[in-house]
Amino acid sequence: MQKASSFDLKKWLDRVVEEGIRFPLYMMGKPFKAFSDIKYEGRGSVPACVVFMLMLMLLSIMRQSYTGAVFVEVEPRYMNIWMVMMGALAQTVLLVAANWSVSVLTNGSGSAREIFMVAMYAQYPYIWLSALYLALSHVLSLNEAALLNFCLALGLVCTLFYGFIGLVSVHGFGFFQGIASVVLTIIALVIIIFIILLLVMMVSELGAFLSTVWEEIVLHYF
Repeated sequence: MQKASSFDLKKWLDRVVEEGIRFPLYMMGKPFKAFSDIKYEGRGSVPACVVFMLMLMLLSIMRQSYTGAVFVEVEPRYMNIWMVMMGALAQTVLLVAANWSVSVLTNGSGSAREIFMVAMYAQYPYIWLSALYLALSHVLSLNEAALLNFCLALGLVCTLFYGFIGLVSVHGFGFFQGIASVVLTIIALVIIIFIILLLVMMVSELGAFLSTVWEEIVLHYF
């Protein structure tokens, strides 16, 4: 009886290095080609992007909990870990949903999977610059806070830059179409957030109403 094929550790490690290190670095050097490869060559990896998402969530918690004492913005004892994690997750999920909904209306050819991969690979520099921010916060003084702010600002600029190129590439847009798509995505994001808040308020009001009705029933009949 032939033995089942054993797990190839070397092949797995090569794949991890390719999808988690080489391709993101390749994307930073040749963003147009890299994002086109995601769409047409099947490069990139959803599992790697999920790992990047988890890293962002973890870094969000660590920045709140382990930033140097001089630069702490929120006392750790007042921090809600779950809210921080959900905030980091929600901002990506909502952006992907908003852009996908806009692409349906504007004949964009990018799928939700490709938009998610663009969003996560675009944040790759931000991940490492956030880690650098966390490390430097323990060795720099308050007078050198500008360097820390520069790390985060650079990470944000890189994310916007690579994100725009990625969306243009996977949707097949031109420059002005890409600008219009970004504007419409922001509008769609605002609408989605408004609808979510409205639903939360309605559920809260319904819960309060049902609670009041139940209390009245208990008082009158029990």
